[in-house]
Parts: sequence; structure tokens; C-alpha cells
Amino acid sequence: METAISRRPTGSFGGASTLGTKSVPSNSAQSDAYLSELLSYSLDRLRKEPDLLRDEKAQVERALQTTAVTQYGAFIETARCLTVMSDELSSVCGHLDRVLEGIPELASTCESFSAQSGAVLDAHAQNKHLAANQSALLELLEVPSLMDTCVRNAVYDEALDLQAFISRLGLLHPDVPVVKLLMAQVAAVGQTMLQQLLARLKASIQLPECLRVMGYLRRIAAFSEADLRLQFLQCRDEWVSSLVEELDEGDSYEYVKHLTDVHRLHLFDAVMQYRAVFFDAAGAAAASGTGPGGPGVSATLGASALGGTSPAQDAVALAAAVKESAMLHSWVQHRVSLYLAALRAHLPNITEGGNLASVLEHCMYCASSLARVGLDFQGLLAPLFEGCALSLLTAHLAGAVEAFNAKLESHKWVPLPGPMLAKARSERALAPGSTSQAGLAAAAEGALTAPEGGEGAEGRTSGGGNNAPEDLAPPYVIMEHFPLAVLTNGVLTALNELRQCAMAGLSKPAAGLLSQALEHAAASLMHYRHTHALADSEAALFGSATRAALDVVLPYVASCYARIFPGSKLDTSSTAAMLRSVLQEG
Repeated sequence: METAISRRPTGSFGGASTLGTKSVPSNSAQSDAYLSELLSYSLDRLRKEPDLLRDEKAQVERALQTTAVTQYGAFIETARCLTVMSDELSSVCGHLDRVLEGIPELASTCESFSAQSGAVLDAHAQNKHLAANQSALLELLEVPSLMDTCVRNAVYDEALDLQAFISRLGLLHPDVPVVKLLMAQVAAVGQTMLQQLLARLKASIQLPECLRVMGYLRRIAAFSEADLRLQFLQCRDEWVSSLVEELDEGDSYEYVKHLTDVHRLHLFDAVMQYRAVFFDAAGAAAASGTGPGGPGVSATLGASALGGTSPAQDAVALAAAVKESAMLHSWVQHRVSLYLAALRAHLPNITEGGNLASVLEHCMYCASSLARVGLDFQGLLAPLFEGCALSLLTAHLAGAVEAFNAKLESHKWVPLPGPMLAKARSERALAPGSTSQAGLAAAAEGALTAPEGGEGAEGRTSGGGNNAPEDLAPPYVIMEHFPLAVLTNGVLTALNELRQCAMAGLSKPAAGLLSQALEHAAASLMHYRHTHALADSEAALFGSATRAALDVVLPYVASCYARIFPGSKLDTSSTAAMLRSVLQEG
């Protein structure tokens, strides 16, 4: 019996259902083993099997009852645990419901975190890449400061290379903020460099440096070709204007000479620099005779036809070239106009013929020097200096007539003592350079020393010849009449001033002024005769003075005038007629 019980599979007790517990599912392998064992039993053994099973069941139930009685506390604790577990399961179900309600929010939060973490990862990757290229980026960020240093030290080649590098970088990466910042900083430094280069053109600059500066300006490409020409001329004009403004206008003679030197030197340099920097196609064509209307027009058109360009295109290109080359001509005309205006304002302040002649020579030399670059303005100088010379002559002749009138009114008509005549002769012999009234002959002899001929090409006579003929000395008879001596001395002074700058165009106007002055003197003699009652002796002396004026002073003044302007004659007919009238009335 014991053997049968031990061979039965466990968990097949029927009492398990009476305890209210669920039976444990039998293992298929054990069931198969039990069935195999039953098949091996004999019939008697099979018949006893139910009884054996009932006995075994009863035994198990008794053991179960015994265990339940002895272990009742465990069942009570199990029941309490089941109650607690039921409550806990209810609570867990409630928490699970809340968890289920929070799952959508958790999902969205996770998605947001995933997106943010992706951005953080990208930033981390960028920072990692930035750290790996830190040295290269630092060098790139130092480009503006390096370019500024190059500009401050006038190392413009390296500065332009850096600017070109940043420009290429901007073309490759136009949307990168750092590149935009670098381009802005480099542009600011480039503007400073541009101002420095233009400032160099506004100062004294030689041709090699000027070529370098213009090369830098072309590399910057801030101006078109026409604007670059205009900027160059504006800068050079500011430089010349600054030099002119620094001159002292207190002394017109020195001012005009220094003004002429400024234009002779710097205007010549500016034109040469312009022609070296810019190539004028129109000017070259005109110089070679192939310009508009020249003999090379047909050849030029033929060449354009062979080159595939139409005559209309050639005409447009030529017009543009002429327009660009006209900038230089306009600027030169502007500077010459300002120079002539300054001469027109300051020449009247020069009251000495020698100074005026010196200024004229200086200006002519300036014009001849500028003629080498096509700026010969000598023809514009003659009217200015002629007017000033005439004004100077007019002033001196007016002074001579006024002094003659004053001396005439105060003159005592008495014979000149013999000793005084001898003294005058001795003073004339000992003091040939005197300009006093008593030494009039010596003064005239030493002053009117013009050569036989004038200057010719320059239109003015040379001063200071030493081979003057003796007939230029004033006749000594004039000394017997002091008013005539004063008049002659004043006229000689005026002619000496005119002699310094006696241009050919002055012959007729000077003759008119001199004739007018002599007529005024003759009119003064006539007025004096009509307004003064003279004794017989005084009338005789007055008549002698009038006769000396007619026969001596007029021919002498005419010969002096002819010496200054060879080939010209002084018309003294009206003056002679007035003097003859005075003599007839006396």
C-alpha cells in the first residue's frame, strides 16, 4: 500500500477541492507515467486501486486537518494578507489610472526633450568643431586689427591682400554672421586706408610715390576711371590751394613772385603726374594726327571694321575718352584763371617799374616753363601788365604835372645867378647819378640808358645798357627854368619806370598819356599867363621858359620816348600849338 501511494502522482488528491483551493494542473509527463503504471497493473490490482485512493484521500484529509489546526495562525495571516493585498491592488489600480492619464503628457515632454537634446547635441558638435579649429578662427578674427596695423604703418600691399581675402570669404560664406562682421570691420579699415591715400595726394608727392598711390586706389576699386581722375585733380587742387593760402599777401611784389613759383612748380608736377597715371586715348590720337577730323580717320575706321566694332561704337568710345581727357584741361583752365585773377588784384599794388619788370619776367618764365606741358599763357599776361604799366605811367605823369603846377605857382621869375649856374655845372660833372632838380641833366643821363633796340620777342626793352649816346642827356638850358626842370625830371622818372617793362603794345597808349601830360603842362602855362600880371622882365623870362618848352623840352621828351620804343614817334603837335599860342599872346 505504501508503494502504491508513493507511485501516484502528486497533486491528484480529490480533497483539494473541498478546501476551496484550486488544484494544481497535473504535469502531462506525470500523467503519462501514471497511466502507463495503471496499464501495467493486474486486474486485481486495478480493482483495489479505488479503495487505495480513498484511503489515501482520507489520510491526506486527516493530515490536512491536523495541519490546519496546528497552523491556524498562518491561515489567519494569509487571510489578512489577502485583504491587504486586495486594498493595495485597488490603490495600485488607482495609481495606474493616474499613470495612464499622465502618459500623453510624458510622451510630449519626452519628445520635447528629445528635440532639445538634439539641439544641444548639435551645439555640442559645433563647439567641438570650434575647439578643434580655434587657432584658425583666432587668426581669422585678427584680420581687421592686422589690416588696421598695416594701414597705420603704410604697408598698403598687405592691407589690400587682407581685404581681398575677406572679400573672397564673404563671397563663399555670405550668410555667416561672423563673416558679415569681418566684412564690416574690414570695410571700415578700408575706408580709413582710402582717406589716407587721398590725403597723400593732397600733400607734396613725387611721381614714383604718386604712381604707387594711384595703383593702390585702383586696387581698392572705390572709384570708376572717370571718378578717379576727378579725385586726383581735386586732391592736387587742394594741395595747390593750400600752398597759395599760406602765402603772405602783405607785400604784393613778394606775393606775386611766390604765387608764380607755386604755379610753375606744382602745376607742372600735377600735369606730368596726371599724364603719367592716366593715358588719354583722345590726346594721343590728337598728338599723332589720328584724332577727329585728322588724316588718320579713315585708317582708324578701317581698323575698327577689321576688329569687328562699328563706327558708332568707336565714336562713343572716342567721345568718352575726350570727356575724360577734358577734365585735365578744365582744371588747368581753372587754375590759370585763379592765377590771373590774383595777378589782376595784386599788380596794381606794385608801384615801381623795376618790381613790375621783375614780376613780368618771373611770370613769363613760369608761362614758358608750363609751355612744355602745353600750358603757355604768355598771351594772357600782356594785357594785365600793359594795364599796370599804363597805370604806373599815368600816376607818375600826373605827379610830374602836379609838381610842375606847384612849382610854377611858387616860382619867382628872376634870372638865375652866374655862380649858381657854375655850381650846377660842377655838380653835374661830379654827381652823374643825382636825381635832384639841380642835377637833372645827370639824373637823366644816368637813368635813360636804353640800348638802340627793344627786346623784340618779349615785347619789352632791356634796361641798363652802358653805351647810351650823349644826346640823351637833358639840355642844360632847361636848368635856367626850374618849373621846366621839375616837369622834365618828373617825365624822365615816369619814362624810366616805363622803360623797365616797355612792352610793344604800350607804345601807342604811352604816347597818348605822355602827349596828354604835356598838353596839361602847356595848358598850365597858358592859364598862368592869363591869370598872372607879369612885369616886363618877368614876362621876358616867362616867354623864354615857354620857348624852351617848345624848342627844347618837347623834342627832348620825344627823343627819350623814341629811345624806349624804337620806331615810334610822339605826337607833340597839339602841345606845340598851345605853346606857340602862349608865345604869340606874350
